[in-house]
Amino acid sequence: MLSQGIEIESAINPTRNLDFNFGVTYSDTKYRHDLVGNKSGAPLDPALRMLPGSNLSNAPKWVVTSSASWTPELGTSGLSALFYVDSRLTSDFNTGSDLFPQKEQDSFLVVNARVGLRGPDQKWGIEVWAQNLLNKNYTQVAFNTPFQAGGSSTAFTDPQFPGGRQIFSAFLAEPRTYGVTLRGKF
Repeated sequence: MLSQGIEIESAINPTRNLDFNFGVTYSDTKYRHDLVGNKSGAPLDPALRMLPGSNLSNAPKWVVTSSASWTPELGTSGLSALFYVDSRLTSDFNTGSDLFPQKEQDSFLVVNARVGLRGPDQKWGIEVWAQNLLNKNYTQVAFNTPFQAGGSSTAFTDPQFPGGRQIFSAFLAEPRTYGVTLRGKF
């Protein structure tokens, strides 16, 4: 296995209560071309035939992150507001340990946000928040459904399309969630 890449992060604070953060990660991760099944050199299990020379499972080439927060003071009352948003853009990647093409996840964007009010010296606060604000559906992990070989039709037996008769299951990411958070210091 070979993993290499680069990550760049930056933070910009143009004023006292305004912050921007950005990050970009490029990773090139590959399984070796000469994979074997064990230390004695046994052949690789045929179910893993897609691995040699391919990208690692759950390893997108690109991830771009960003966030912005603004915490303005509200007059001379000691109160302050909070406006915050962050995002994560992930390029295509395969979620399966066997790299079957049916387990490929297309690129996606997840956005989170919160708006709040804080008391003097931040002794209390109330925030309304949302995770996955755009309600993006994406797969975290896909896998072959146990004990389910699929139909008996020969129409799906193309050797170039691994897992053609297999039924697949997946763990999906959380949908949009939202709530209210109350904070207090004693």
